[in-house]
Amino acid sequence: MKQNHIALVARSITRQMEAKQLAEQLQLDYIDDPLSSPLPSYDFLLVLTDAYLGLQKVGETMDSLFFINFDSGKMRYRHQQASLRKEWVAKAVGVSPKESPSIIDATAGLGRDSFILATLGYHVLMLEKSSVLYALLQDGLRRAKLNDDLNPIIERLQLIHTDSIIWLNQLNNSARPDIIFLDPMFPPRKKTAAVKKEMQILHQIIEPAEDDDALFTAALACTKRRLVVKRPRFAPYYSGYKPNFSLIGKSSRFDIYLKANS
Repeated sequence: MKQNHIALVARSITRQMEAKQLAEQLQLDYIDDPLSSPLPSYDFLLVLTDAYLGLQKVGETMDSLFFINFDSGKMRYRHQQASLRKEWVAKAVGVSPKESPSIIDATAGLGRDSFILATLGYHVLMLEKSSVLYALLQDGLRRAKLNDDLNPIIERLQLIHTDSIIWLNQLNNSARPDIIFLDPMFPPRKKTAAVKKEMQILHQIIEPAEDDDALFTAALACTKRRLVVKRPRFAPYYSGYKPNFSLIGKSSRFDIYLKANS
């Protein structure tokens, strides 16, 4: 995580003890009353409300609070309309869920691509290095699991807080996945282009990867069938490695790296 100072606060009286425990777990400062405490040394607040865990930039209102919601109108529409023919991420995986391929999303992020894959029947193991993003994603999955419509989807997802490079390099040969998916953070767009709010936040709290080559190498060595790397449509190849082929959508590109024996 970048050296932005992040503090944790509870906006719910009933969840104050939980908030203190979470702050200790994430090694963040805990603030009893942010409304009366000076906050010049903090850039962000991780806020535990009655309903969810969210992230807020200091000085902004609660309306700006960002949290992961798999039951938002946009996500609900997408998962209701999802099909193997429509979803580029499913095309990139290249294997029917009926074959029960083992899939690892080594850069879980906001969890949306894994969620769509799970919607289509795939089982996905998600790995996330950032402790703050892991906490937000874990909270989003917990709330989605309480939804009767989403619960079967969430049951096909597993989340682990870990450094993907270390985790993949230590994986036994017998446990290697069929497919590894990467959606690495990419440089922010120019100020003249529209940048989604959640991406602005992620770019500010997550340290840009300095070991892209190590992650790519570990993922390609670990996968049994293919490595899928999601990129902005016109972005350079990840870590400079040319794929076997690419699938190009409206705004994103999926670069496919095949194993020689696949």
